[in-house]
Amino acid sequence: MKRRSRARFILEGIEGVALLGAALCSWPLSRRWLDHWGARKEELERAWPGDALVSPGWVAHTRGIDIAAPAELVWKWIVQFGLGKAGFYSYELLERLIGIPVTNIESIEPTMQSLTIGDEVLLHPKAPGIPVGLLEHARHICFGKQPVPNQPATESSRSWSFYVEPLTGDSCRLVLRGCIQLAREASLLQRFANSLEMPVDFVMEQRMLRTVKRLAESDSLRRAGT
Repeated sequence: MKRRSRARFILEGIEGVALLGAALCSWPLSRRWLDHWGARKEELERAWPGDALVSPGWVAHTRGIDIAAPAELVWKWIVQFGLGKAGFYSYELLERLIGIPVTNIESIEPTMQSLTIGDEVLLHPKAPGIPVGLLEHARHICFGKQPVPNQPATESSRSWSFYVEPLTGDSCRLVLRGCIQLAREASLLQRFANSLEMPVDFVMEQRMLRTVKRLAESDSLRRAGT
């Protein structure tokens, strides 16, 4: 089981602190760009499976990255996502500062490759896990619960999803999409907290995408050389 090097832990932590400060200071002026960092026009306009896990009236952010590795290989990295598994592939230093005892794993672990609908993935040791609502092997993992039809939301509903879109046999797109629909009676404080969460999501998710790209591409090159 390979773990992130101490040098990378420190350097990426410094990067994360700097980027978080910049994102918070520039928000909401930078919101439009940061919400859709790396996403293509057609990815913003299409409907995605995880959208159905949110009550009508949702807003979304969509972020993506090209990866020079097969979709099947990228899938192996994202399916082991989560606390107590391979971690979040993001800024481990920032995560530990807010009380998440995460250790990011930089190897594909056979014991972490199993995931089914209904499984809960932990993000924080003191919070409930997020349930897998939709799953298609090597294509998508969508976290969230199905909304109750014809019933107004009494609490905010959301989904958060990984999508692996093959481009060629040796490359793919990895797209992260989050949708949220705030409850009608959401307080001003809840809405403020949600707006504060948005730049933080950008900082952590762009690093997540970049880390999966690095790991998958390195793994692909290694396999090609063996």
